[in-house]
Amino acid sequence: MSWNPEEFDPEWPFDLFATHFSLDPASTALLVIDMQIGQFAVKPDSIIAQRFPQIAQYMNQRIENEVLPNIQRLIQYFREQERKIVYTRNGNVTSTADEVTERIKAKKTNDDSGEVTSHHGTADYQIDSRLAPTDADLVIDKLTSGGFTASFLEHALRNMNIGTMVLTGVLTDACVFGTARSAAELGFNSLICEDACATYTQRAHEDALLMHARMFGEVDTAERVISKMA
Repeated sequence: MSWNPEEFDPEWPFDLFATHFSLDPASTALLVIDMQIGQFAVKPDSIIAQRFPQIAQYMNQRIENEVLPNIQRLIQYFREQERKIVYTRNGNVTSTADEVTERIKAKKTNDDSGEVTSHHGTADYQIDSRLAPTDADLVIDKLTSGGFTASFLEHALRNMNIGTMVLTGVLTDACVFGTARSAAELGFNSLICEDACATYTQRAHEDALLMHARMFGEVDTAERVISKMA
């Protein structure tokens, strides 16, 4: 089953502005964005779980029941076909987070103490073991939401002869969409995998997907991605 943006925004002239492309297996890479232990699950002691329990329940259920299985499925397919897989990790390098912008620093704490609880080298910073990269996979560390900002991601993709990327991970409306839009601006084809990414509300998820599908790239499901590549 595919994800059809016209069902969500029937008035938009998709025939004039939408971007379409084919998935060439030889030049397509899978991006697994920020699926870190401390990033993708909403912890019970976090501010968001305490103040918005319905968001925590929605997010955690979507991740466990839909996003994780679909990313695993895509990883398995890309590995079997010997295609490129790229991971990103988002967060501060130091324990003080002095190197990140104030906008991001204000969102780095898990409780009201103001203490930064996750940084490079801590367990929470690492990619979840169920999606763990191999030595053959590229891992990009970033201080920003978008994967291309102040990183060597573009340089690496060009060297790997990648022209198209399938994006998965969290958050749909932040790091995933930010990376996808930058990819389009840089001349890459970018497809966001709808059932392999998540954010805090369904509306925010769908709004981000629509922003991408109207002009910048494609949105589809894991099943359809594999079918197209096969």
